[in-house]
Amino acid sequence: MGNTKAVSVIVPVFNAGANLERSLRSLMNQTLENLEIIVVNDDSTDNSAEIIEQLSLEDNRIVSIHLPINQGAHEARLAGIKKASAFWIGFLDADDFARPKMYEVMNKAAIMNNADIVICGSYRVDNQRKPIEPKIRFKRNQEITSEPLKRFCSFQFGTGMLWNKLYHRDIILPCANMHFPWRQNINEDLLLNIGCFYRTKTIYLMKEILHDYFFNESSITSTIIKTKAYVDTYRAYAIAVSLFAELGESTLENITNMYRKQLSWECYRIDNLEELANHKKELNEATELIHKTCPLALALLASRCDPQPLSVRKAIAQVVRKYNYLFQV
Repeated sequence: MGNTKAVSVIVPVFNAGANLERSLRSLMNQTLENLEIIVVNDDSTDNSAEIIEQLSLEDNRIVSIHLPINQGAHEARLAGIKKASAFWIGFLDADDFARPKMYEVMNKAAIMNNADIVICGSYRVDNQRKPIEPKIRFKRNQEITSEPLKRFCSFQFGTGMLWNKLYHRDIILPCANMHFPWRQNINEDLLLNIGCFYRTKTIYLMKEILHDYFFNESSITSTIIKTKAYVDTYRAYAIAVSLFAELGESTLENITNMYRKQLSWECYRIDNLEELANHKKELNEATELIHKTCPLALALLASRCDPQPLSVRKAIAQVVRKYNYLFQV
Protein backbone atom coordinates (compact mmCIF):
# COMPACT_ATOMS: atom_id res chain seq x y z
CA MET A 1 0.00 0.00 0.00
CA GLY A 2 2.97 2.31 0.54
CA ASN A 3 3.48 2.60 -3.22
CA THR A 4 -0.14 3.47 -3.96
CA LYS A 5 -0.44 6.75 -5.83
CA ALA A 6 -2.72 9.48 -4.52
CA VAL A 7 -3.94 10.61 -7.94
CA SER A 8 -3.82 9.15 -11.45
CA VAL A 9 -4.04 11.70 -14.28
CA ILE A 10 -4.95 10.37 -17.73
CA VAL A 11 -3.74 12.23 -20.84
CA PRO A 12 -5.12 11.05 -24.22
CA VAL A 13 -2.74 12.00 -27.04
CA PHE A 14 -3.13 12.16 -30.79
CA ASN A 15 -0.66 14.19 -32.87
CA ALA A 16 -0.17 16.63 -30.01
CA GLY A 17 3.58 17.05 -30.43
CA ALA A 18 3.44 20.83 -30.66
CA ASN A 19 2.25 21.29 -27.07
CA LEU A 20 2.58 17.87 -25.48
CA GLU A 21 5.84 18.38 -23.61
CA ARG A 22 4.61 21.60 -22.00
CA SER A 23 1.40 19.91 -20.90
CA LEU A 24 3.13 16.85 -19.47
CA ARG A 25 5.67 19.00 -17.65
CA SER A 26 2.79 20.82 -15.99
CA LEU A 27 1.99 17.44 -14.43
CA MET A 28 5.60 16.53 -13.73
CA ASN A 29 5.97 19.80 -11.81
CA GLN A 30 2.91 19.33 -9.60
CA THR A 31 3.38 20.00 -5.89
CA LEU A 32 1.63 16.67 -5.33
CA GLU A 33 4.54 14.34 -6.02
CA ASN A 34 2.62 11.12 -5.32
CA LEU A 35 1.14 11.24 -8.80
CA GLU A 36 0.65 8.69 -11.56
CA ILE A 37 0.73 10.20 -15.07
CA ILE A 38 -0.90 7.88 -17.61
CA VAL A 39 -0.25 9.00 -21.18
CA VAL A 40 -2.24 7.16 -23.86
CA ASN A 41 -0.84 7.58 -27.37
CA ASP A 42 -3.72 7.04 -29.79
CA ASP A 43 -1.53 5.87 -32.70
CA SER A 44 -0.11 9.34 -33.37
CA THR A 45 1.71 9.91 -36.66
CA ASP A 46 3.82 12.86 -35.46
CA ASN A 47 6.54 12.89 -32.80
CA SER A 48 4.17 12.42 -29.85
CA ALA A 49 5.39 8.87 -29.13
CA GLU A 50 9.01 10.04 -28.98
CA ILE A 51 8.13 12.86 -26.59
CA ILE A 52 6.25 10.48 -24.31
CA GLU A 53 9.10 7.98 -24.17
CA GLN A 54 11.71 10.68 -23.64
CA LEU A 55 9.82 12.16 -20.70
CA SER A 56 9.08 8.73 -19.22
CA LEU A 57 12.84 8.16 -18.98
CA GLU A 58 13.11 11.45 -17.13
CA ASP A 59 10.19 10.80 -14.77
CA ASN A 60 9.26 7.25 -13.74
CA ARG A 61 5.78 8.38 -12.70
CA ILE A 62 4.84 8.49 -16.39
CA VAL A 63 3.09 5.32 -17.55
CA SER A 64 2.83 5.14 -21.33
CA ILE A 65 0.24 3.22 -23.32
CA HIS A 66 0.53 3.01 -27.10
CA LEU A 67 -2.66 1.97 -28.89
CA PRO A 68 -2.03 -0.03 -32.10
CA ILE A 69 -4.73 1.79 -34.09
CA ASN A 70 -6.31 5.22 -33.77
CA GLN A 71 -9.57 4.91 -31.84
CA GLY A 72 -10.36 8.44 -30.67
CA ALA A 73 -10.06 10.27 -27.36
CA HIS A 74 -12.83 8.31 -25.64
CA GLU A 75 -11.26 4.90 -26.16
CA ALA A 76 -7.87 6.33 -25.17
CA ARG A 77 -9.39 7.56 -21.91
CA LEU A 78 -10.97 4.16 -21.26
CA ALA A 79 -7.57 2.51 -21.69
CA GLY A 80 -6.18 4.97 -19.16
CA ILE A 81 -8.98 4.35 -16.66
CA LYS A 82 -8.31 0.61 -16.77
CA LYS A 83 -4.62 1.24 -16.09
CA ALA A 84 -5.09 3.79 -13.29
CA SER A 85 -4.03 2.60 -9.84
CA ALA A 86 -4.79 5.63 -7.67
CA PHE A 87 -7.76 6.26 -5.41
CA TRP A 88 -8.55 9.49 -7.29
CA ILE A 89 -8.56 9.90 -11.07
CA GLY A 90 -8.32 13.04 -13.20
CA PHE A 91 -7.83 13.95 -16.85
CA LEU A 92 -5.79 16.48 -18.79
CA ASP A 93 -6.03 17.20 -22.51
CA ALA A 94 -2.70 17.06 -24.31
CA ASP A 95 -2.61 20.79 -25.03
CA ASP A 96 -3.91 22.08 -21.68
CA PHE A 97 -2.03 22.87 -18.49
CA ALA A 98 -2.46 21.94 -14.85
CA ARG A 99 -1.44 24.77 -12.54
CA PRO A 100 1.28 23.69 -10.06
CA LYS A 101 -1.00 23.03 -7.07
CA MET A 102 -3.97 21.67 -9.01
CA TYR A 103 -3.93 18.07 -7.87
CA GLU A 104 -2.60 18.72 -4.37
CA VAL A 105 -5.43 21.16 -3.69
CA MET A 106 -8.13 19.05 -5.32
CA ASN A 107 -6.96 15.87 -3.60
CA LYS A 108 -7.09 17.57 -0.20
CA ALA A 109 -10.55 18.97 -0.94
CA ALA A 110 -11.80 15.54 -1.99
CA ILE A 111 -10.59 13.89 1.21
CA MET A 112 -11.61 16.67 3.61
CA ASN A 113 -15.12 16.92 2.16
CA ASN A 114 -15.65 13.21 1.55
CA ALA A 115 -16.55 14.08 -2.04
CA ASP A 116 -17.14 11.79 -4.99
CA ILE A 117 -16.26 14.47 -7.54
CA VAL A 118 -14.30 17.71 -7.05
CA ILE A 119 -14.59 20.47 -9.68
CA CYS A 120 -12.28 23.47 -10.02
CA GLY A 121 -12.28 26.59 -12.17
CA SER A 122 -10.44 26.97 -15.48
CA TYR A 123 -9.07 29.90 -17.46
CA ARG A 124 -8.88 30.13 -21.24
CA VAL A 125 -5.29 30.95 -22.25
CA ASP A 126 -3.37 31.58 -25.47
CA ASN A 127 -0.32 29.69 -26.71
CA GLN A 128 1.90 31.65 -24.33
CA ARG A 129 -0.43 30.82 -21.42
CA LYS A 130 -1.55 34.42 -21.22
CA PRO A 131 -5.09 34.66 -19.79
CA ILE A 132 -7.90 35.41 -22.24
CA GLU A 133 -11.03 34.92 -20.15
CA PRO A 134 -12.53 32.51 -17.61
CA LYS A 135 -13.61 29.22 -19.15
CA ILE A 136 -15.52 28.18 -16.04
CA ARG A 137 -15.48 29.50 -12.49
CA PHE A 138 -17.48 29.18 -9.29
CA LYS A 139 -18.24 32.04 -6.91
CA ARG A 140 -17.49 30.08 -3.75
CA ASN A 141 -16.47 26.71 -2.41
CA GLN A 142 -19.62 24.65 -2.12
CA GLU A 143 -20.71 21.14 -1.25
CA ILE A 144 -23.61 19.80 -3.31
CA THR A 145 -25.54 16.71 -2.32
CA SER A 146 -28.96 17.27 -3.90
CA GLU A 147 -29.83 16.15 -7.45
CA PRO A 148 -26.27 15.95 -8.82
CA LEU A 149 -27.29 14.47 -12.18
CA LYS A 150 -30.08 16.99 -12.73
CA ARG A 151 -27.68 19.84 -11.92
CA PHE A 152 -25.07 18.41 -14.27
CA CYS A 153 -27.65 18.06 -17.04
CA SER A 154 -28.60 21.71 -16.47
CA PHE A 155 -24.96 22.67 -17.19
CA GLN A 156 -24.46 24.06 -13.69
CA PHE A 157 -20.96 22.56 -13.64
CA GLY A 158 -19.95 23.45 -17.20
CA THR A 159 -20.62 21.71 -20.49
CA GLY A 160 -19.44 18.21 -19.66
CA MET A 161 -15.66 18.52 -19.68
CA LEU A 162 -13.48 16.03 -17.78
CA TRP A 163 -10.29 18.04 -17.34
CA ASN A 164 -11.32 20.22 -14.37
CA LYS A 165 -12.59 17.34 -12.24
CA LEU A 166 -11.20 14.77 -9.84
CA TYR A 167 -13.19 11.54 -9.55
CA HIS A 168 -13.36 8.98 -6.78
CA ARG A 169 -12.16 5.69 -8.18
CA ASP A 170 -15.45 3.94 -7.40
CA ILE A 171 -17.37 6.60 -9.35
CA ILE A 172 -15.46 6.35 -12.62
CA LEU A 173 -14.27 2.74 -12.79
CA PRO A 174 -17.74 1.44 -13.81
CA CYS A 175 -17.32 3.57 -16.95
CA ALA A 176 -14.17 1.73 -18.04
CA ASN A 177 -16.13 -0.48 -20.44
CA MET A 178 -18.44 2.24 -21.76
CA HIS A 179 -17.80 1.56 -25.44
CA PHE A 180 -19.84 3.40 -28.06
CA PRO A 181 -21.47 1.83 -31.15
CA TRP A 182 -19.60 4.31 -33.36
CA ARG A 183 -16.76 6.78 -33.02
CA GLN A 184 -17.97 9.92 -31.28
CA ASN A 185 -15.74 12.99 -31.70
CA ILE A 186 -17.75 15.48 -29.66
CA ASN A 187 -19.77 14.99 -26.47
CA GLU A 188 -17.78 11.86 -25.62
CA ASP A 189 -16.62 13.43 -22.36
CA LEU A 190 -20.17 14.49 -21.52
CA LEU A 191 -21.39 10.91 -22.00
CA LEU A 192 -18.73 9.62 -19.61
CA ASN A 193 -19.77 12.24 -17.08
CA ILE A 194 -23.43 11.22 -17.20
CA GLY A 195 -22.44 7.84 -15.81
CA CYS A 196 -20.30 9.45 -13.12
CA PHE A 197 -22.82 12.05 -11.98
CA TYR A 198 -25.57 9.44 -11.85
CA ARG A 199 -23.54 7.51 -9.28
CA THR A 200 -22.23 10.45 -7.27
CA LYS A 201 -23.64 11.51 -3.91
CA THR A 202 -21.42 14.47 -3.04
CA ILE A 203 -19.86 17.09 -5.33
CA TYR A 204 -17.45 19.74 -4.11
CA LEU A 205 -17.07 22.94 -6.15
CA MET A 206 -13.90 24.99 -5.78
CA LYS A 207 -13.70 28.71 -6.50
CA GLU A 208 -9.97 28.41 -7.15
CA ILE A 209 -8.75 28.47 -10.77
CA LEU A 210 -6.43 25.48 -11.08
CA HIS A 211 -6.55 24.61 -14.79
CA ASP A 212 -5.55 26.45 -17.97
CA TYR A 213 -7.54 25.65 -21.09
CA PHE A 214 -5.54 26.28 -24.25
CA PHE A 215 -7.79 27.73 -26.92
CA ASN A 216 -6.55 25.94 -30.04
CA GLU A 217 -8.32 27.30 -33.11
CA SER A 218 -7.56 24.12 -35.07
CA SER A 219 -9.02 21.70 -32.50
CA ILE A 220 -12.20 19.71 -33.12
CA THR A 221 -14.27 21.76 -30.68
CA SER A 222 -12.99 25.06 -32.11
CA THR A 223 -13.72 24.25 -35.76
CA ILE A 224 -17.23 22.84 -35.40
CA ILE A 225 -19.46 23.20 -38.44
CA LYS A 226 -23.05 23.69 -37.35
CA THR A 227 -24.58 20.89 -39.40
CA LYS A 228 -21.95 18.34 -38.41
CA ALA A 229 -22.17 19.48 -34.80
CA TYR A 230 -25.94 19.04 -34.81
CA VAL A 231 -25.68 15.54 -36.30
CA ASP A 232 -22.90 14.45 -33.94
CA THR A 233 -24.78 15.80 -30.92
CA TYR A 234 -27.94 13.98 -31.96
CA ARG A 235 -25.87 10.82 -32.32
CA ALA A 236 -24.45 11.42 -28.85
CA TYR A 237 -28.02 11.62 -27.55
CA ALA A 238 -28.74 8.25 -29.15
CA ILE A 239 -25.74 6.77 -27.35
CA ALA A 240 -26.88 8.33 -24.07
CA VAL A 241 -30.33 6.79 -24.48
CA SER A 242 -28.87 3.37 -25.25
CA LEU A 243 -26.60 3.52 -22.19
CA PHE A 244 -28.81 5.17 -19.57
CA ALA A 245 -32.52 4.88 -20.44
CA GLU A 246 -32.79 1.79 -18.26
CA LEU A 247 -31.92 3.94 -15.23
CA GLY A 248 -35.47 5.29 -15.14
CA GLU A 249 -37.75 8.01 -16.45
CA SER A 250 -36.25 10.75 -14.29
CA THR A 251 -32.75 10.06 -15.62
CA LEU A 252 -34.04 9.94 -19.19
CA GLU A 253 -35.82 13.28 -18.77
CA ASN A 254 -32.71 14.93 -17.33
CA ILE A 255 -30.57 13.67 -20.20
CA THR A 256 -33.15 14.64 -22.82
CA ASN A 257 -33.54 18.14 -21.41
CA MET A 258 -29.78 18.55 -21.58
CA TYR A 259 -29.51 17.50 -25.22
CA ARG A 260 -32.58 19.48 -26.25
CA LYS A 261 -30.99 22.57 -24.75
CA GLN A 262 -27.64 21.88 -26.37
CA LEU A 263 -29.19 21.38 -29.80
CA SER A 264 -30.86 24.79 -29.47
CA TRP A 265 -27.57 26.65 -28.98
CA GLU A 266 -26.56 28.94 -31.82
CA CYS A 267 -23.40 26.97 -32.59
CA TYR A 268 -25.50 23.83 -33.20
CA ARG A 269 -28.76 25.18 -34.55
CA ILE A 270 -29.75 24.48 -38.16
CA ASP A 271 -32.29 26.50 -40.14
CA ASN A 272 -33.78 23.91 -42.49
CA LEU A 273 -33.76 20.19 -43.18
CA GLU A 274 -31.88 20.60 -46.44
CA GLU A 275 -28.76 21.24 -44.39
CA LEU A 276 -28.99 17.64 -43.16
CA ALA A 277 -29.36 16.06 -46.60
CA ASN A 278 -25.80 14.74 -46.59
CA HIS A 279 -26.20 13.06 -43.21
CA LYS A 280 -29.12 10.68 -43.77
CA LYS A 281 -27.10 7.60 -42.89
CA GLU A 282 -25.81 8.99 -39.59
CA LEU A 283 -29.23 10.35 -38.58
CA ASN A 284 -31.06 7.14 -39.40
CA GLU A 285 -28.45 5.04 -37.62
CA ALA A 286 -28.88 7.13 -34.48
CA THR A 287 -32.67 7.16 -34.71
CA GLU A 288 -32.76 3.40 -35.11
CA LEU A 289 -30.69 3.05 -31.96
CA ILE A 290 -33.07 5.32 -30.02
CA HIS A 291 -36.12 3.50 -31.35
CA LYS A 292 -34.63 0.11 -30.54
CA THR A 293 -33.68 1.14 -27.01
CA CYS A 294 -36.39 3.55 -25.88
CA PRO A 295 -38.92 5.08 -28.33
CA LEU A 296 -40.11 7.42 -25.58
CA ALA A 297 -36.76 9.22 -25.82
CA LEU A 298 -37.48 10.28 -29.39
CA ALA A 299 -40.81 11.72 -28.33
CA LEU A 300 -39.22 13.52 -25.39
CA LEU A 301 -36.57 15.13 -27.57
CA ALA A 302 -39.21 16.38 -30.02
CA SER A 303 -41.51 17.73 -27.31
CA ARG A 304 -41.71 21.33 -26.14
CA CYS A 305 -39.05 22.62 -23.76
CA ASP A 306 -41.66 23.35 -21.11
CA PRO A 307 -42.75 20.29 -19.12
CA GLN A 308 -45.54 18.14 -20.53
CA PRO A 309 -47.44 15.46 -18.64
CA LEU A 310 -45.67 12.14 -18.90
CA SER A 311 -48.92 10.61 -20.16
CA VAL A 312 -48.75 12.88 -23.22
CA ARG A 313 -45.17 11.90 -23.89
CA LYS A 314 -46.00 8.22 -23.57
CA ALA A 315 -48.87 8.68 -26.01
CA ILE A 316 -46.46 10.17 -28.53
CA ALA A 317 -44.12 7.27 -27.88
CA GLN A 318 -46.89 4.83 -28.79
CA VAL A 319 -47.10 6.49 -32.20
CA VAL A 320 -43.35 6.15 -32.55
CA ARG A 321 -43.58 2.43 -31.78
CA LYS A 322 -46.58 1.82 -34.03
CA TYR A 323 -45.19 3.40 -37.15
CA ASN A 324 -41.53 2.53 -36.55
CA TYR A 325 -40.76 6.18 -37.29
CA LEU A 326 -37.32 7.11 -38.59
CA PHE A 327 -35.99 10.49 -39.64
CA GLN A 328 -36.04 10.75 -43.42
CA VAL A 329 -34.51 13.90 -44.88
